[in-house]
Amino acid sequence: MIKRVFLPIIVIIAIGFLTYKGLETRWPKLFSPGELSAAHAKLGLSGDCQACHTKGKQVDNGKCLGCHKEIKEKRDLGSGLHSLASDECLVCHSEHHGLESNIAYFDHHNFDHSRAGWELEGIHDRLKCVVCHKKDSYLMDKRNCIDCHQDIHEGENGDDCAECHSQDTFEME
Repeated sequence: MIKRVFLPIIVIIAIGFLTYKGLETRWPKLFSPGELSAAHAKLGLSGDCQACHTKGKQVDNGKCLGCHKEIKEKRDLGSGLHSLASDECLVCHSEHHGLESNIAYFDHHNFDHSRAGWELEGIHDRLKCVVCHKKDSYLMDKRNCIDCHQDIHEGENGDDCAECHSQDTFEME
């Protein structure tokens, strides 16, 4: 007799608990492995796990590239580090470690720049990263000398600067 009374009451309480408006936004957090980084924090606030995850998978790489269009473009062009990297984003990027976590961390002091398809030679090897890269991103579209250096010849000598100049000095060779 007691079981017959308590079971419907427990079911009603559970349904009320699960449909309570205040719990609606907190419900996904009960199953979350941790807080997202600042870069993805807005996704965590929405509680929409399917923005990054597909049922049965940790992360769906297609969804990563759906938001990170500049990286997808570089991969498609075969340009930059991401074109040489694994197809699995999780190999280098890991989430759910908190707001302060840096999911794009790499050791830029010991980074082999040739892995990005742009070997640093001569004076370029001694430059600080921020000379060429923005503070918050290492993505870059500059691939030619004239992308960074003024062409005082105004195109009259072609685009192969190495015919006359070296990467150690811009003086004539």
